[in-house]
Amino acid sequence: MPLGKGNLLLKPSFHCRPGSDSKMREVCAGCDTPISDRFLLRVNERSWHEGCVKCAVCLQPLSGTCYCRNRELLCRLFQTKCSSCLKAIAPSELIMRVLENVYHVHCFYCCECERRLQRGDEFVLKEGQLLCRSDYEKEKEMLSAISAA
Repeated sequence: MPLGKGNLLLKPSFHCRPGSDSKMREVCAGCDTPISDRFLLRVNERSWHEGCVKCAVCLQPLSGTCYCRNRELLCRLFQTKCSSCLKAIAPSELIMRVLENVYHVHCFYCCECERRLQRGDEFVLKEGQLLCRSDYEKEKEMLSAISAA
């Protein structure tokens, strides 16, 4: 499952504004005021003042590349990260999702036996760790034996 539009890598681009007719003025997606500059900054198909292109979380100015999630611009610190290795997930990478957790496909494995989990496999997410059904059943039996003793 690719990340798709949930986390886009964007490269801002400048566009020359056609004419100076005030009826044609674009409105900045960041501050909702008209853009009267000669150039428009276009990010994610929306127009911005250059100074309004900031990370929605840390408010640091964005330059070069940025990420978009839920129509908000983000710096690389706040792009989607793998719940297992905590490294960034590129927008074009295939992923596995479990509830709110996102994993690289190669990081989607049982924490006990390290068997890679495939789509359709039964598993349990326990305290942030993935367990295949077999290892979960073993753990459950072991805990039952301990509590019975």
